Amino acid sequence: MKVRVLSAGVGIVFAILILFFYESIVLNLAVSLICSIIVYEIFSATKMRVKSFIVFIVSEIFAIIFPFLKINQSLDLRLNVIIIYFIFLILVLLKKYNVIKINELVFSASFSVFVTFCITNIIYIRDDFEPYSLYYILLLCLISWICDAGAYFIGVKFGKNKLTPEISPNKTVEGVIGGIISVFLVMLIFNLTFFNLIYKNIQINFITLILIICLGIVFSILGDLVASVIKRQYNIKDFGNIMPGHGGFLDRFDSLILVFAISYPIISTYPIII
Repeated sequence: MKVRVLSAGVGIVFAILILFFYESIVLNLAVSLICSIIVYEIFSATKMRVKSFIVFIVSEIFAIIFPFLKINQSLDLRLNVIIIYFIFLILVLLKKYNVIKINELVFSASFSVFVTFCITNIIYIRDDFEPYSLYYILLLCLISWICDAGAYFIGVKFGKNKLTPEISPNKTVEGVIGGIISVFLVMLIFNLTFFNLIYKNIQINFITLILIICLGIVFSILGDLVASVIKRQYNIKDFGNIMPGHGGFLDRFDSLILVFAISYPIISTYPIII
């Protein structure tokens, strides 16, 4: 546990540094790095990095440039790049149909696109919700990470009843309950701080806020379980070892991916801060 806590502490320091410069290209560069490492972890887990190195390289290029594709409010190049990427995959299949299995290639590529697309939403949140974008970024990150941390520590201390023993043996019902309680406590403190000390005299859509917190908890847990299913399918313990005690970047960001995926379209239509 000491290694896990120390590793988390180092990660928090880097996260604070990145968020301090969140309005600049620093955030884009950080997201680009995270996406490229996650794609590496996905292709390593599925062995596609070895089976088709050219697909791996093109997928890495895709992940690296994706966080820089929003030119302005009206011009979003993400869809164009995704189309080009999948046309490339079709050509690869036609060329190497007898070497590469379509299910392996489609999963590796599609999952890489999905993860990169979801994580890149943080860039769009920053650009679309000024001057309140930092609030939204912190809100979503805290929901995911506090839920994960609360579930882990409460589960280690009080966990007895397994949640999904065949998928993730270490997850417990007590841990999940602890994670949910932790999120609501932190959200209470976080929102009181922001709305009373930083953003004063603003109108809050409490329905959207509560909805985002509840959905964030649910999809944070689901994201973690989905990652566990993939690891069981490919018989690996972690996606990497870049973060001692946590595993790879995908192990650390798995609970955040679906949170960004579900939250961005909701807050775009029904903002929390009106």
